[in-house]
Amino acid sequence: MKSTPYTSPILTHTAIPKPLAQAIHALSLGFALATPLLSVHAMAAVEAPTSQQGGQHINIQPGSLSQALSQYAASAGVVLSFDASLTDSLTSPGLNGYYSVEEGFKHLLLHTNLVVSQQGPSTYLLHRQNSQVELSPVIIKGRTTSASAPVSGYLANLTTAGNKSGTPLLETANSVSVVTSRQIADRKALSVEEAVAYSSGVSVSNSGLDPRYDQIKIRGYAVTTDADFLDGLRQPNTGWLSYFATEPYTLEQIEVIKGPESMLFGQLSPGGLVNRISKRPGDNQKQEIQLQAGSHNHVQGQFDINGNLDEAEELRFRIVGLQRDADTDIEQVNNDIRVLSPSLSWALSPKTDLTLLTHYLERETSGSPRPYQDGDSLTHFWSGDEDFDKLDQQQWSVGYELEHRFSENLKLQQNLRYGSVDTINQYASAGARTGTLIERTSYGVYENMDMLSTDTRLNALLTTGNMEHSFTAGFDFARIDYGVEYAYGTAPDIDMSNPDYHQNIERPNTVLMDVDGKVHRKGLYLQDLISLGNWRFTAGIRHDRAEKQLSYSSGSTTRQDDSKSTYRAGALYLFPSGISTYASYATSFLPQSGTNAYGDTFLPTEGEQIEVGIKYQPEGSNTLLTAALYQLTESNRLTQDPDNSINRIQSGEVRSRGLELEAISDLNDSLSMTASYTFTDAKQTENNDGYQGKQAINTPKHLASLWLDYRFQEPTLQGLALSGGVRYIGSEYSDYANTQKNDRYSLVDLGLRYDLSGQLDGVQLGLNAKNLFDKEHIVCATGYCYRNAGRSLIGSLSYHW
Repeated sequence: MKSTPYTSPILTHTAIPKPLAQAIHALSLGFALATPLLSVHAMAAVEAPTSQQGGQHINIQPGSLSQALSQYAASAGVVLSFDASLTDSLTSPGLNGYYSVEEGFKHLLLHTNLVVSQQGPSTYLLHRQNSQVELSPVIIKGRTTSASAPVSGYLANLTTAGNKSGTPLLETANSVSVVTSRQIADRKALSVEEAVAYSSGVSVSNSGLDPRYDQIKIRGYAVTTDADFLDGLRQPNTGWLSYFATEPYTLEQIEVIKGPESMLFGQLSPGGLVNRISKRPGDNQKQEIQLQAGSHNHVQGQFDINGNLDEAEELRFRIVGLQRDADTDIEQVNNDIRVLSPSLSWALSPKTDLTLLTHYLERETSGSPRPYQDGDSLTHFWSGDEDFDKLDQQQWSVGYELEHRFSENLKLQQNLRYGSVDTINQYASAGARTGTLIERTSYGVYENMDMLSTDTRLNALLTTGNMEHSFTAGFDFARIDYGVEYAYGTAPDIDMSNPDYHQNIERPNTVLMDVDGKVHRKGLYLQDLISLGNWRFTAGIRHDRAEKQLSYSSGSTTRQDDSKSTYRAGALYLFPSGISTYASYATSFLPQSGTNAYGDTFLPTEGEQIEVGIKYQPEGSNTLLTAALYQLTESNRLTQDPDNSINRIQSGEVRSRGLELEAISDLNDSLSMTASYTFTDAKQTENNDGYQGKQAINTPKHLASLWLDYRFQEPTLQGLALSGGVRYIGSEYSDYANTQKNDRYSLVDLGLRYDLSGQLDGVQLGLNAKNLFDKEHIVCATGYCYRNAGRSLIGSLSYHW
């Protein structure tokens, strides 16, 4: 029978511009290359009759350990995740006989320092074992491997999106992209925004060059304010200008979890969330010292040091530090940062592990980095003042991750973090222009914030009939106390023809707002991940309550109390060939501040999503190919009241439909890659302001990217590596009426590394170029325009040991 190729209805009726067609063509080549270069074809499953001892008959021929493990996992009907570097050059004597799952793994791994640990129903993870063993009973003294375990390449196999602990990406019934520390290093990412820019479903820099914040959108929804997480705990903000900053060099990996995830993480943007995972002590980690110098007076030093504090290796430490002094494209706008992140891992007992995570950070940049806009024209002139204009921030946090294993099937986990942020954000705002003189007004926002966040959960594995369950029951709590003073004052004019950037500007003294805020959030959640043969089912429910109190200097106080239940459900089928297909349903909610004309507080906005997808990870390979189709709707948005012109009602709705394709692979010892394509159709489906049916602003329909890293193996080029990437960003509407557009554009990045092994072991030279062709792009939103970052060069000298 002749089959008919499937064509997405989303793309069938969409005219694809020529530059995008070229980008998709390049992307399709990347996808096409991924499978034949790396794919280990599915091995025929061996008939597995049950022995009298209850095991399965397994017959695996001697050969590479990687292939033997993959074949055994397929024969045993389980999923095994592992980093390919663990099995490099290792062989296996094979296996022939009747074995239980654990016995089979044990025999295959004889005479190695590798073991497997069960992560969930029918899911296992390969890792190195510690040398400390207690007998009678045999207990391995080790640390539970989770999604925070170091990954040496581009592909990470685990995510916290499943149960906050560690679930194989192949078995997660939603779309997740993971950016590893290797990707961050190869791209010399200076912000989380830069690090996730190549991920599917993600758009960045919607306000141009702005070192103050990570500007990230997922599936058309901004996630900076309401979906910023570190180690599974929210990094809150005041809602003004004080945000926790995260330097990507301090991170083990970054998870981009797409779609509504309130069931596990509480109140969120419906687009998803970004979870940053800190570096922490671990096994056999490399250490590094690196110096950088580059364009725009970029000077940076960073180090990553770790080791053991005792001979038994029960107490380990890691210290990550960084200092950067740099300017930007706008000469008067700096991007300085100082970070110190110590961590300590302590095996309190064979069943209890404690990891302490701390950090201190200072940063300084401009309080308003946007160049002067003359009418509709964005100039290259900066109208601020170098002495007055600044965002000056100090932050610190201390916390821990505790895990106690009551048994192999029952464990308690608790994360806790306490932190503080103090921020001064002041700037000279440009006003009317007379000739070359620009009038200015000084503004200042002065903030302090203290936060406490904790998440306690119980994970249980149990079997009922033919079903294996992984239960997660948890309670999380957060408290935020903050104060904000917003003021304005006078500032002298500035002459565009002869600017003086060092004038005397006093601190603004006319207070517009002085408020103290208190926010309490608490949520109770329950989830069951069910394994039934090759099926994986997800069912979860959560109930949240959010309380907010604002006390003003005038003596008035406002209170808001919101509560909401959210849900999550999914079904996934895992084929023996390494293909999984899934369908999922999820909801979210996000409280809204303010009241309507009648004094009624606004209800939370609500997100609802249906998603279907397919994932493919060839057996024994380090390649993951994913595709996802979704429909995401956000309701309860504010819109005009047709019966009262001064009132706003919550009957607005935005619907986003999309397709996301992604390939991440460590193809072989020489080549790694990431590739993605995103189609997003976001519309205002319900709106009384005259915009119903219009496209959402600053949401490009088409995004595509390709990044390749090639490490030469030829003797004459040994040690040389070449990286490069291209990102295509399609056109987008810049106003709600859809009468103006931001043009499409493409950006090219390039990297070069040379390892001096054999001459100076551990020494590496590097050169990275971002926006190689210095492409200037202006992005506008509702009349305000911004300029993206131009070309930058960073040279580096590293020593690893």
